[in-house]
Amino acid sequence: MPILISTPQELDNIRNNLSGDYELVNDIDMSGFGNFTPIGNSTTKFKGVFNGKGFKIKNITINISSQNVGLFGFAENATIQNVAIENANVTSNMQNYVGILAGYTFTTTITNCYTSGQLKNGQYGVGGLVGYFGGTIENCFSHATVIGKGRVGGLVGNIIDPTSYIKKSYSTGLVTVTPDPNLFNGGLVGSGYDSSNVTDSFWDINTSGQTISAGGTGLTTSEMKTQSSYVNWDFTTVWGINSDYPYLQVFGVPVVEIPPKIETVTVNSYSNNFFGNLGKSIKSTKQTDSYIHAIQTYTDRHIATIRNIDTYILPINSYAIQSHRSVRSSTQTVISFLNPISASVERQTKTFKNLLSFVEPLQANLNVLYPLDNRMYQAVVNVIENPSSASHSENISHSYYVNNPSFSEVIE
Repeated sequence: MPILISTPQELDNIRNNLSGDYELVNDIDMSGFGNFTPIGNSTTKFKGVFNGKGFKIKNITINISSQNVGLFGFAENATIQNVAIENANVTSNMQNYVGILAGYTFTTTITNCYTSGQLKNGQYGVGGLVGYFGGTIENCFSHATVIGKGRVGGLVGNIIDPTSYIKKSYSTGLVTVTPDPNLFNGGLVGSGYDSSNVTDSFWDINTSGQTISAGGTGLTTSEMKTQSSYVNWDFTTVWGINSDYPYLQVFGVPVVEIPPKIETVTVNSYSNNFFGNLGKSIKSTKQTDSYIHAIQTYTDRHIATIRNIDTYILPINSYAIQSHRSVRSSTQTVISFLNPISASVERQTKTFKNLLSFVEPLQANLNVLYPLDNRMYQAVVNVIENPSSASHSENISHSYYVNNPSFSEVIE
């Protein structure tokens, strides 16, 4: 009976029995597990069976400073099938034999498997699926980014013997060889004994950045996503394709995440004329402001796409009524003229002296109506005039004197 694996810890416990028969029963998320130590090494190798049953191991992190790096560090006479490793983060710190699924395999069969994520700081024998490979790989692929110093490939770093085969497989990940870009690198296979042992297999020359490989055929991205490019592949029971790279049916139809379409939509508000009315009466001229409350509009959108909508709004008018009453006072000088007034003086003394004539003060009554001096202040001022005249009354009298004929007698 197979040993069932359902948790990260159970996956890690495989190292305790390297010859066991194991099966996944569900997807396993390794993001909370921490740094994972590869299963098997050059001394204690994995020689069992691992069947993923179409489930996935996700978010595994491996950071180790020794060779034979991968989920399985070293596998010999083993069988690995139907397992996917997604979003892996593998760092080997310049060590040899590095892959995401397995670092080193010998006479091992790998079928219906794939990997994605990144593999960096490998030295020699670095591949997106397997680093150093001996055995058979069939119906597998890798989307992983791969960085190494030499013998670096998108699927396999180095094929170690002439009896090893790669069949009906492909890779798409970026392959980077540093510091020497010509030190055995390839889009699908970095180096190998006989390229004829790689059959019906391909790599994407656009996404990998590689135009050479130690086996396989380079295709453009468009060709890689076209079913007719994959001659002799089984698209009935093994593979599927849906306007993208081929997928393995054992894992179901992949969910393609379509990024949301971001579009700027301008929505404008339309409203009829609105008026502000202010009435104010004052006795003096002041600045008058018109106030209207904030206008709130409601916009409702019922269509999928709105483009380039112009704004139209009628003029906004405000109306103010202003009344003034202007009162102006003026002082005018009025001169009264009176005719000479005569007075009579009667002298009845013998001695002539200076005589004074006294006339009591005369009073004159004068009514004057002076027109207002009006100016226009952007208002209408109505003035009612009471036309009147100025008049005075004179007491025209006659002056007369009585001559008293007398004589002066001087007696000496």
